[in-house]
Amino acid sequence: MPTIYKMLHDDHEKVTSALSKILDSSDGAERTREKLFEEIKADLEVHTRFEEEEFYPQFRKEKADSEAREEVRDALSEHEEAKTMLDELSAMDKTSDEFIEKIRELKEALEHHISDEEDEMFPQAQEVIDEKKAEEMGAHYQSLKAD
Repeated sequence: MPTIYKMLHDDHEKVTSALSKILDSSDGAERTREKLFEEIKADLEVHTRFEEEEFYPQFRKEKADSEAREEVRDALSEHEEAKTMLDELSAMDKTSDEFIEKIRELKEALEHHISDEEDEMFPQAQEVIDEKKAEEMGAHYQSLKAD
């Protein structure tokens, strides 16, 4: 089974790839944009819920310092920002320039968030979360994604 870190990384790649596909699509590709956007929303919902309810609390518990608290606080704030953008995007005409501009903003925000997680938080988490717990989290995450 892949590690929890690999699973979260793969999700990051899937979402940024789907956002790129929307940005590369033609103005008339409303169905394609709608389908990709709905996939992104569904994937991010499971992903962020898992991070917020399991991964971040476990990281904060195991690392237990002000740096971990600040990293988690920043990550949660970035999640809220992304959720707000997703809500705004849901109401937009998928063929509009505004939709594409907001998708570009979302992609940039997520790339910043992903960089923070993968370059800073994940390496620290790997040092403090034991392998057995990481495997348990991975198994649980896989079951959440399957639902």
